Amino acid sequence: MHNLMRFIRQNKKQIIKVALIVAFLILMLQLLNYFAGKETNDNKSGSKSDIYNTSNGTIISDKSAVSGGSISTSEINKVNNKIDEFVKYCNEHNTEEAYNMISDSCKEELYPDVNDFISHYYEPLFKEEKRNYSIENWASDTYIVKFTGDLLATGKVAIDSTYQDYITIVEENGQTKLNINKYIGREEINKKSSSDNIEAVVLYREKYMDYEVYKMQITNNTGSTILLDQLTKTDGIYLKDNNDTKHIAYSNEIIKDDLKIYNGHTNTIKIKFDNPYILGRKIKSLCFSTVVLNYNANNYAAYNTIKFSMNL
Repeated sequence: MHNLMRFIRQNKKQIIKVALIVAFLILMLQLLNYFAGKETNDNKSGSKSDIYNTSNGTIISDKSAVSGGSISTSEINKVNNKIDEFVKYCNEHNTEEAYNMISDSCKEELYPDVNDFISHYYEPLFKEEKRNYSIENWASDTYIVKFTGDLLATGKVAIDSTYQDYITIVEENGQTKLNINKYIGREEINKKSSSDNIEAVVLYREKYMDYEVYKMQITNNTGSTILLDQLTKTDGIYLKDNNDTKHIAYSNEIIKDDLKIYNGHTNTIKIKFDNPYILGRKIKSLCFSTVVLNYNANNYAAYNTIKFSMNL
């Protein structure tokens, strides 16, 4: 007994280390058994959890990040399979097939040909390394997709290599397509307005997560050249929503000559507005607050201005 106590005293530090390691291993084994049993019970009961793991990617949640409503298991797995197909094509450098999965309107707005897609989407994300991804429903058919580096391939996780996109699932000609790079989709409007011999048609709007772009045709029948806005103030062109809140245009991105319309001519223009995508928000009108009816670049003093508003 005396020898045992002396041995313990002499090797106290080593014994404590061994005891801590054994305790840690036992704890880890218990945790693994717990989670394995929980997963088995969930599978047996057929219950649906907020978190899913699949062999293709990780489904973070079946609940909308906006409304809190749940997406059915079959629907979110269908979405995951479609996004997984797109990511696989990109990881395998099959850019033609990946490009073919994008909707026509998304191509028209962002990537008119496959080379645009390669330069502005594929190469920044997939050229240097393969990507893993996770998805979470944001709202309706739009999903938050987070791309991360392939840990198995690189052996490390770089925070700056994570990229978050918003991908929207759309049906087009009987096929499921993707709107990528935060492009939500196109909404046809085709609303006409007229006043003071100016006629306008708002054709459609392109919805993005952070802004909207409106395409319109405006015809000048006033008898003189008009200027839709002088671009001297930031809120000269704006949208007004159902709460009478103004969403102003990105006037710094507008070319002034595009707003100049000669008598008898029709201009087709696109204007970008600061209107992030929010479900339930309705836009009532698009307004040009100071249209110059008798535009003459050399005679500012003679300007006669009106407000021209288009109901949406």
